[in-house]
Amino acid sequence: MEALLIIDGFNVLHAGVLVGRERAGWWQEPAQRRLVARVEQFTNPSYPEIWVIFDRRSDRSSQRTDVTSQDARIRVVYAPSADDWIVEQVEALSGQRPVTVVTSDRLLRNRVHQAGGELLSPSRFLAACG
Repeated sequence: MEALLIIDGFNVLHAGVLVGRERAGWWQEPAQRRLVARVEQFTNPSYPEIWVIFDRRSDRSSQRTDVTSQDARIRVVYAPSADDWIVEQVEALSGQRPVTVVTSDRLLRNRVHQAGGELLSPSRFLAACG
């Protein structure tokens, strides 16, 4: 069974990627690209598949570009509620394969644990990204 790593995108950005004034544009494409670039540096072979989830409301009228990765291991997903989407995936997959979620959000951590997922702190994950 191949393990899956799911990253709570905006949470991880706030927890360890963006600092100071950089946080002013935390929801914008450059910040998302910055996180994906860090994730691309993660080389732990225990996780051959990585999903990065960002919140994006579908009722917004402005045009937005989806961030992608050239790394075949990494899938970038946008959901109206990243937390709900993550929990749904953990519930659906945790009986079939190991699922680990990277987040510091206490409520989400509790929900993931109850759904059968494992947890990894953003600081430990980012330290492993080089």
